[in-house]
Amino acid sequence: MLHGFTGQHIEDRRLFVQAARHLAEAGFAVLRMDFYGSGNSDGRFEEMTVLTEVEDAVAMLDWFTAQPGIDNDRIGVIGLSMGGAVTALLGARDPRVKAAVFWNALALPEMHFGDYPHTGPEAGIIGGMRLGEQFWPVFNALDIPGALAAYRGPGLVIRGTNDEVVFAPEADALIAALGDRGTLRTIDQGDHTFQHPAWRAELFAMTTEWLQATL
Repeated sequence: MLHGFTGQHIEDRRLFVQAARHLAEAGFAVLRMDFYGSGNSDGRFEEMTVLTEVEDAVAMLDWFTAQPGIDNDRIGVIGLSMGGAVTALLGARDPRVKAAVFWNALALPEMHFGDYPHTGPEAGIIGGMRLGEQFWPVFNALDIPGALAAYRGPGLVIRGTNDEVVFAPEADALIAALGDRGTLRTIDQGDHTFQHPAWRAELFAMTTEWLQATL
């Protein structure tokens, strides 16, 4: 499970904890992790880029697939928000990813961060965290839908209809890129991190059933 921008392995209001427990009860082995500079990990947040997060995800897969009891032919990745962008890039690079799930996933960089200063004393401060200068050229050059052309597995795209952070055209772009490999589901009134218990129950059920049918 890949967390979002400024997130961590627990995620907002324990979203990832609850999801992991739901999946574990269904028989899945689940790994939650912190990207470099986030959560409990080493490093500083301003040293990260989306591509360093892809490298972290590859290292995560290296560790995970070496554990006893893991079926390396049935690896799925769930990405939330910017973690969804990392999921797409990871799938394009690493054939160990057999199924990709996108929760309110960022897909169109041009729709984000346009109102934040890139220079001066307030440069790169977002949500109380400061981004390094190296973040911007990497982020602005991302082609998330294009990466999905290199990923050959199926994808499940789930978006909350009231997501205030990632927008409907981004889910549409992911589905268009996946083509007949893609499945789109919506959660009515759901916000960015699916804060209501009813939204989470729907999210977890959709994800679990799709992974069970796909992997």
